[in-house]
Amino acid sequence: MTNIATTPSAATEIDLAGSAADLDRLRVVTLRIARRIRANAPETTTASQLSMLGTVMRHGPCTISFIAEAEHVQPPSASKIVASLEQQGLVARLADPDDRRCSKIVITDAGNNMMTHVRDAGRSWLASRLTELDDDEVRVLGEAVPVLERLLGPFDDGPRQ
Repeated sequence: MTNIATTPSAATEIDLAGSAADLDRLRVVTLRIARRIRANAPETTTASQLSMLGTVMRHGPCTISFIAEAEHVQPPSASKIVASLEQQGLVARLADPDDRRCSKIVITDAGNNMMTHVRDAGRSWLASRLTELDDDEVRVLGEAVPVLERLLGPFDDGPRQ
């Protein structure tokens, strides 16, 4: 059993190893938090566009295939979203010096500026919500971050391509 609830109105323990209801609670709360953070993003970009832009920002010049794998989408879908990001001036295509048939996707200054704005807005919302928690609750969340990062898998700090 993992004790994550500290308020009297919430259940005191959840069973992440076996309870479908508790797994659903974790799933729903993580999705809702992510949705509220994304709600601060500029309205001109979709959640998929922001996610792919973040992938390109984290992994540097990368191929459409790499982006598709990182985002768990098919290459044609990734290509379509990258094309929309390119039209907005948020990414650019560079010829791959090793393979002229392939191009590398890179983030532009405008893309970096947008991601800074998105992160600042999300960070501001999250910081304001954290002020409503007590010190022990904030500590528990801080300790959970590395575990949650491990759940995401290798692409969040994987090799550049």
